Amino acid sequence: MGVGSISFWQQDQNYWNRSQAQTQSLAQSDSLITVMANAMTAQSQGLASIANQTALDRVNTQLTAAVQSALQGTTSSSTAPSSTSSSSSSDSSTSTSPSTQPVPAAPATGTGTAPVLTSTSLFTLGILAKGQITVSDGTNTTFYKSTGTDTVGDLINAINANVFGNANVAAGLNANGQLVLTAKDNTSTIIVGGAYAPNIGFGGSNDTFLPTAPTPSASSAASSSSSSSNSAASGSGSSTPSASTPTSSGIASNSAFALQTGGTAALLLASNGGAGSLVNLLA
Repeated sequence: MGVGSISFWQQDQNYWNRSQAQTQSLAQSDSLITVMANAMTAQSQGLASIANQTALDRVNTQLTAAVQSALQGTTSSSTAPSSTSSSSSSDSSTSTSPSTQPVPAAPATGTGTAPVLTSTSLFTLGILAKGQITVSDGTNTTFYKSTGTDTVGDLINAINANVFGNANVAAGLNANGQLVLTAKDNTSTIIVGGAYAPNIGFGGSNDTFLPTAPTPSASSAASSSSSSSNSAASGSGSSTPSASTPTSSGIASNSAFALQTGGTAALLLASNGGAGSLVNLLA
């Protein structure tokens, strides 16, 4: 029995055929979407890898330039021509005194007033759990928070840890068992803070330590005045002051923090985000 010219069976077959065709079309669409998503993911990972390599190359170039600048600073010096005179009588009568080279600056050093041992418990010094002590070099700061069971040795290790962002300061104990903090360069100022800093001997007026300024070279005014008078008397003498000024050198005075901490380009990038992330795409 049929309706018109198409039977119920034929209509049912046509319906299922259309449904199957739609199902296949949807499956193909899903497959295409999956392929496109995988391609976009691969593209993002590739761009991130290229960005990381570009950033690494740039940081390595900066570190290389900083090292070269520091090495050049250790050997560079400026020298002017020595005094000359056309009058032999002026040369023989001129007396010169040797100039004293400047004494280089010394790094800042701070000594605590509390005698301790590396095994001394911070709790016995009155430092409670979560009590904080900070050590700053004027730019970066080391934050130490007590666990309640740690020792002076743990505090020293935390200060000496080569961690990005920590103060450029070394810690240790002297022969008297006092905690000594020393800057790793000749320009930084050490500042000890935190509510429990006095417990380890740093507090009041004993919490800020400045580097020792270099001593200026001795003046050769007597020699200069003698040369001037002799030249004036002869009327034909001329002199050009000479100077030799060695530059204060060392990687410590370089502004590149990676040179001060011994960090690498990869470590600097990793501290700002995981490898393969588009966050590392720097301008």
